Amino acid sequence: MKSKKKKLLISLLIIVGGLLFNAYFSTTVYLLLTKKITTLQISNFKYCLASMASSKEHLMLFLCLNGFVVLFAIFFFVANNKPYQSELKQITPKISTPVSAGQKQFGSAEWLSEKEKDSAFESFILNVNESTVRTLIKQGYDDLREIMKGSECKNEREEGKEKQEEVQEKSTLGKQEGNDENSNETTQSICKCYEALLPQGGVVLGYRKEGGKEKIFFIGEDVHSLCIGATRSGKTRTVVLQSIGNIALAGESMVLSDPKGELYQYTYPFLERLGYEVIAIDFKNPLKSDRYNFLEPVIEAVDNKDIAKAIDATWDLTSQLVGEPKGERIWTDGEASIIASAIMSVVYDNREGKNRKYQNMTNVYYFISEMCKVVGNSMPIVEYVKKLSPTHPAKALLAISEVAPSKTRGSFYTAALTTLRLFTNPLINSMTNVSDYNPKETGDKKRAIFIILPDEKTTYYSLASLFVSQHYIELVKSADERGGRLKNRVNFLLDEFGNFAQIPDFSNKLTVGGGRGIRFNLFLQSFAQLDEKYGKEVAKTIKGNCENWIYLQADDLETLDEISKKLGNYTVATYSLSASHGKYSTPSSSHSINLTHRALLTVDEIRLISRPYSLITSRNNPAIMYSPDLSKWQLNKIFGLGDKEHNRKVRELRENRRKVRSASMEEMELWGVWLYYTANEQLGITKNSITGLQEKVAKAQRISYVAGNEKGEDYFEED
Repeated sequence: MKSKKKKLLISLLIIVGGLLFNAYFSTTVYLLLTKKITTLQISNFKYCLASMASSKEHLMLFLCLNGFVVLFAIFFFVANNKPYQSELKQITPKISTPVSAGQKQFGSAEWLSEKEKDSAFESFILNVNESTVRTLIKQGYDDLREIMKGSECKNEREEGKEKQEEVQEKSTLGKQEGNDENSNETTQSICKCYEALLPQGGVVLGYRKEGGKEKIFFIGEDVHSLCIGATRSGKTRTVVLQSIGNIALAGESMVLSDPKGELYQYTYPFLERLGYEVIAIDFKNPLKSDRYNFLEPVIEAVDNKDIAKAIDATWDLTSQLVGEPKGERIWTDGEASIIASAIMSVVYDNREGKNRKYQNMTNVYYFISEMCKVVGNSMPIVEYVKKLSPTHPAKALLAISEVAPSKTRGSFYTAALTTLRLFTNPLINSMTNVSDYNPKETGDKKRAIFIILPDEKTTYYSLASLFVSQHYIELVKSADERGGRLKNRVNFLLDEFGNFAQIPDFSNKLTVGGGRGIRFNLFLQSFAQLDEKYGKEVAKTIKGNCENWIYLQADDLETLDEISKKLGNYTVATYSLSASHGKYSTPSSSHSINLTHRALLTVDEIRLISRPYSLITSRNNPAIMYSPDLSKWQLNKIFGLGDKEHNRKVRELRENRRKVRSASMEEMELWGVWLYYTANEQLGITKNSITGLQEKVAKAQRISYVAGNEKGEDYFEED
């Protein structure tokens, strides 16, 4: 209907335009024909009207010319008003679909209008004229000057360690210039203002310009989200960085996976200004990483003399390391038994004094590798278990593996060592031998934890999965201790989640996490990654627990088809034409209009979605959101970022600021209890060998004595 009105309006404009044009054109032609003028000239409008009124010939010429204009307008309207052409609605500049028809008989799917988006999603206006926003932008510009200063000092930084430290002090000077009383008051006021301004944050969906201000839409509810974006689809610069800024302005905690480390390098100064404790668990540069001991929950329980809780924590950790059984349970259970008993032995036997430094996963690996090594005809672990008291918690944990045949136990040991192999790396040991923070406090304060991973390999994604799973468990415990909800909501933003190792019972974690103030935001390249890691049934549950889907771009047909089905169908009109031509009958034609269903977006249409547009599905009607590159947002200035070359310098300078620890095989502090048991086994072998040799000598002496008595002294002189 709107299209028909538009065509009618164009036809009327053609007629009106033709009238005005012909008034001048007919006057000029008439004057030339009557030889009143000899050169072309445009008369004024009043003269044109007067000429037509006074001359019948002029009027007839004007009407004839306008007749052609009217015919053209009618032709335009009729030609473009074919009944079998559907009116189209523009979804994005590249996508237009037929308008809905009927009374939703074949489907009721429809898009959110711009007005409906205001009520469907949380939003806030980022006003650059507000004092706190101006302060943050000013500090972002200070970062720009700091980067310039840091790049000028690059050559000095490379001359030596002492000069490097001096340059690091200079490079942080811009940040520390505000460390007087006034700047401290400013920082505190910023935090307070933003806590009041933005009570909750979430994943950013896009923005809309309103009077020079940015109205930012985000997901504020306790629900999980799923973002689908193929490589180079812009996940980081259209969703993730904006979400970090939004969540930070709300003061909520974050746990983020960070391939390449760019999220940390771009945002940590901004987060620190807002009062965040920023932690970097860096598997790319372990010597620059903050430290976290995966045995911390077990150590804490043993220190509190709560052995039952320690055993639970041990099995939690072991199940995350070993994963779900993929074959006969005996292999998984046996491996888990070996790892669990080794964990408990390392923690429990080193619970006092200087030996506490041995409580780490590296010593768990070496405990298994050395104590389960055959020395002679037995293993040191056998002697170790014999000497354990009946109340030692490790003794019961070995029960599963002890009942298996010796050859089968060998497979358990091999599998356990394979699972723990990454902890033999001195670099990994240096970042996992002790903890610099308590995971439970993440739900009590403003904290951002970045899990930095190398993007060129997936070696350490298994440890990242373990880290996420263990922090989730600790946060759940913390929530249960304060009535079922965390004091400060925690947001997991897991980029490249498809590369993570399987997290045990992850679908259940999603089910119960939201109510406790824990939100998961998963970023995938396609649904095929979920199917591969978790299987189709569990993957289906995970997708179902993610209420919001954010689609950026994908090439996987199954992913596109599933999204198309999730959008649903709506009712459209279809047109059919028929014609008959008989030899003895008059030719005739007819057309009919029918109603049918159509996908809100087909697979081919979804494939056309690209930046800066994204597709959002939720409990509301689906929506197309506008989310351009970060460079178009005010957050880009607040982060102190600029063009590509500037951002490269940002990463370089901020990376060079970080402190570096030392690590080597010599610095790995190993428990060494296996040396005692191995020595005992070797001593036993030596004693047995000496005893056997003595028996052989005595036997030889007896034989010689008997032979000498029988043959006389000549026996000894025969040779």
